Amino acid sequence: MSLLFLLGIKEEVVNGSAVIKILVSLTIALFLFVFPPPAIFAEDEFLPTIEDTLCPEVWLYVGPFSVGAREGIVGVLDDLENFSPEEERQLPSILSQGGKVSWRRTSPDSLGWVKLEYENVWWDTLMDYYGVAGILDAGYAYTEFKSDGRRRALIMAEKVGSFYLNGKRFRGDPYGHGFVKTPVILEKGANRVLLQLSGFGDHRFMFKLIPSPAPVMLISKDATLPDIIEGKTQKTWAGITLLNTTSQRLKEVELSIGGELFEENHIIISSLFPLCVKKIPIEIDLIEPLTIMDTASIKVKLSYQDFSSETRLPLRIRRKRESYKVTFISEIDHSCQYFAVLPPKDYDPQRKYSLILTLHGANVEASGLVDCYSQKDWAFVVAPTNRRRFGFDWQDWGRIDALEVLDKVKHAFSIDTNRVYLTGHSMGGHGTWHIALAHPDLFAAAAPLAGWTCFQLYIPWFLQKSYTFAEPEQIAIREMSLREDFVPNFVENALNLPIFISQGGNDDNVPPVHSRLFASLLDKLGYQYYYQEVPHKGHWFHLDDSARTVCVDDPRLLDFLKGKERNLFPRHVIFKTTDLGQSYKSYWVEILQQEKPFFESRIEAEIKDGRIEVKTKNINQFALSLSSDLVPHGRIVFQIDGKKQSYIFKNNQKLAFYKRGKQFRIGRIKSLPLTKAPKHYGPIKQVYFSPFVLVYGTKGDSFSTEITLHQARLESARWWRRANGFTEILPDTEVTSKIMEDYNLILFGGPEENFVTAKLSKRLPIKLKNQKILFGKKEISGDNIAVEYIYPNPANPDRFVFLHQGVGLKGLKLSTFFTALYSGAGLPDFIIFDEKVKFKGWGGVLCAGFFDSDWKVDEKLYYLQE
Repeated sequence: MSLLFLLGIKEEVVNGSAVIKILVSLTIALFLFVFPPPAIFAEDEFLPTIEDTLCPEVWLYVGPFSVGAREGIVGVLDDLENFSPEEERQLPSILSQGGKVSWRRTSPDSLGWVKLEYENVWWDTLMDYYGVAGILDAGYAYTEFKSDGRRRALIMAEKVGSFYLNGKRFRGDPYGHGFVKTPVILEKGANRVLLQLSGFGDHRFMFKLIPSPAPVMLISKDATLPDIIEGKTQKTWAGITLLNTTSQRLKEVELSIGGELFEENHIIISSLFPLCVKKIPIEIDLIEPLTIMDTASIKVKLSYQDFSSETRLPLRIRRKRESYKVTFISEIDHSCQYFAVLPPKDYDPQRKYSLILTLHGANVEASGLVDCYSQKDWAFVVAPTNRRRFGFDWQDWGRIDALEVLDKVKHAFSIDTNRVYLTGHSMGGHGTWHIALAHPDLFAAAAPLAGWTCFQLYIPWFLQKSYTFAEPEQIAIREMSLREDFVPNFVENALNLPIFISQGGNDDNVPPVHSRLFASLLDKLGYQYYYQEVPHKGHWFHLDDSARTVCVDDPRLLDFLKGKERNLFPRHVIFKTTDLGQSYKSYWVEILQQEKPFFESRIEAEIKDGRIEVKTKNINQFALSLSSDLVPHGRIVFQIDGKKQSYIFKNNQKLAFYKRGKQFRIGRIKSLPLTKAPKHYGPIKQVYFSPFVLVYGTKGDSFSTEITLHQARLESARWWRRANGFTEILPDTEVTSKIMEDYNLILFGGPEENFVTAKLSKRLPIKLKNQKILFGKKEISGDNIAVEYIYPNPANPDRFVFLHQGVGLKGLKLSTFFTALYSGAGLPDFIIFDEKVKFKGWGGVLCAGFFDSDWKVDEKLYYLQE
C-alpha cells in the first residue's frame, strides 16, 4: 500500500515516477505536520446552532456612491475584509451635494426592513441629466453582534448583493427571492458584518440570522416541481435544494421522495461540502392517476446519521385544457429545470400544430406568462424559464435554455417544425431579437414586444470605472468578447425571417427608441417586417377596456405569425457572427473557422444564374449543405470571393471549403485536437455551457486550502442562485481520469495550491512560476497579481479547464475577482490583473486577450500593459 493511498490521494491523480510520488507524499506529510488541516474538517461533533432569530438593531450606513451598470465597482473602501466604520466619518461621493457623505445610524422597522435614506442627493436632477444610469448607486451598511460561543446559523440577506462576516465574503439575495439562506459559523464574542448594497436611488434591505436546527436542511420554497395532469400517470423530475449547515463534509446523505400515490425513490448523496448548497435532481413517478378534485403533495425525507426531517411539497393538478409545467434534466449541468405549456384547444394528437415559443420578462415566471395567452386551436404556447425569473437576459445560459426547451418540445409534441415562432416581452423581447438573429433558421417568424437592444444602449455603461480608467486597447478586448450581444449589429441575419415589432408609445421602461431603431435598420435593408407602436400605452398593457386581452396575445401579432412558414432552403443567405461558440450556422451555410477569432465574420451565399456566389470576411473554413431542393445534380460552378471553381454534385452532401493562401479549395477539413471549433471555442464563459465540477486545491497549507474551498463554495452558490443550477465541489485529490473525461474543470489554485493544476501546468500556455506569470514569450511580475483563463484540458482536449491562480495569498484571493456567471461579463480567453481592478475595473488589467485558432498565444490577439 503506497504512502499516497495512506494520505488519501488518488494515485491516478498524481502521475509520474515512483520517486516523484514519494517526494510529493513527503511534502504533503510535512505540510500536514506544520499546518494542521483547516478547522472545517477537524471538528468531531457539529457546532450548536443559535437558538433564536437574531435581527441586529443598530446599523451604520453610508452612501450613495456612483457605480457603472453591470460593473458594480465602487472603489471607496480599501479593505472590505477588515473594515469597521466610525459614525460621522466622511467619504467622497459624486452623487451627494457637497461631494461628501457620512456614516449614519439607523434601525430596522417593525417588519425587519432597514431603509437607507440618503440626504442631499438630487435624484430627479441626476435622472434628467443621465437617465436611469445616473441613479444607479451603491452603499454600505455595518453592524456588530455578539455570540456566546461558536455557533451555526443561517443568514437571510434580502436585497443585499454580498456581505462580509468576520472578513469572509458571502453571497446575498439581491433580488429578494426569499429562499436564499446562507449557512455560516459565528465566532465567540463580537461578530462583524459589512453589507454591499446596490440599486436605483434609496435602498432598503433585510438581514437576519435564523437557527439551523439540523446538519442538513431542505429549502422547500426553492423546489423545482412539475404539475400533475388529471387522469394521467407520469414519470418526471424534481429539483430539491439542500444545505449543509455544518463545518464538516457530510457523506452518505439520503434523500427520498414519494410514497402513497408515488413510487418511493431513494438516492444517496455522496458528499455535501461544509456550508454549501446543492440542488439535487431526483426522479418522481406518479403511479396512481389523480382527478382535479384531489389535492396533491409529495413527501420528501432527508436523513443523515441520527438526523432526519420530513416535509410535503405541494403539486398543482391541472385539467387537460389548462397550462402546466414540465420538468426535465438540462444538458448544461444535469440540473432539473422546467418549462410551461399551454396546450392547443381541442388537442388532437394526430395533427401537426404550430409552436409559439414565448420568452418572459424580468421577474416573471414562465408559468405565469403562458397564462396570459388564450388557447389557440392551431398552436402550442411554450415558455422556457431563462433559468430563473431574472436569469441571464436570454443571453448565454438563457439562450441555451430556450434552445434546449425548443428541442425537447419538438420531440415531445406533434409540432410542425416549419411553423415555429419566437416571441417575448421586455427582457423577453430583447431575448427574441438576440436568439432570432443568432439562429434565424430555427424560426418561421419572430415577434419582439418592447424589446431593448443591448446593455450598452438600454442602461448605458458610461459611468463604469472601466470606461474612465482603461486604455482604449484594454477595453477593446472586453468589447470584442461582448460583440455578439450587440444585437443591432446582426440585423442582416434576418434576411429570411419576417419580424413583427410591437411597442407601447408611452413605455417608460423600455423606451420606444429601441423598437424604432430595429425597425429603421430593417427598413433600410428592405427586409420583411411590420412595426406597431400603440399610442398612449405603456410597457405592459391591455388591448381593450375589458382587460381580457394583453399585449402578448395581440390578435394582429398572432395573425402575422400564423401566416408564416419557414423556408428551409432560401436561395440567398447572409450570416454574420463574431463568436462561433454562440452562433456559427444559418440555413445551409456554416462558418467552421475564423482567420482571427472574435473578430467579425460574414458570409453571403446566393444561388443565381446556375452558380453559387459566396462572399466571405474573416473566414478560414466554411461549409455548404447542398441538396436537390437548392440545386440540381450535376456540375456546379462556385464563385467564391470572385474566384471560380466547379464541382460535380451527385447527391445531398455537405461540401467543406478551406482557405489556402488567398483562395478557397474544396476538401476534407480535419479537426485537430487543439483547434478552435464551435463547441470548443471559448471565451471563458463557455466552460460553464456543459457539465463542470469545481475543484479546490489542497496542495498548499491550511490557509490556501481554506481560500480555494471558499472560492469553490461561493461559485457553487452563485450558480445555484442565478442559474437554478447543479454542480459538484471536489478536492483536487479526488479528480479522477473519469471526471476529466466527463466534465470541464474549474480549478481554484495554482501549481503550488492545487494538485490538478500542478499536474497539467507543463502543458498549459500560461504558467505561474517564481512569482511570475509566463505566457508566450512574455512575463508579468509583481505582488498580488492574478490570472484567469480557459484552455482545452491537456489530459482530455474535448473538455475545458478554467484556472484561477495568483501570486501569494492576496493574489490567490484576487483570482476570482472577475466572474463569467452573468450576462454582459465580457471575459475573453485569458485575463491577468492586479489589485487596481478593485478601483479601476479594466483599468487594472495587465494583459487580456484571445488564443488563436490553434489555441496558441498570439501577440496580435491580446493587450499587454507596457
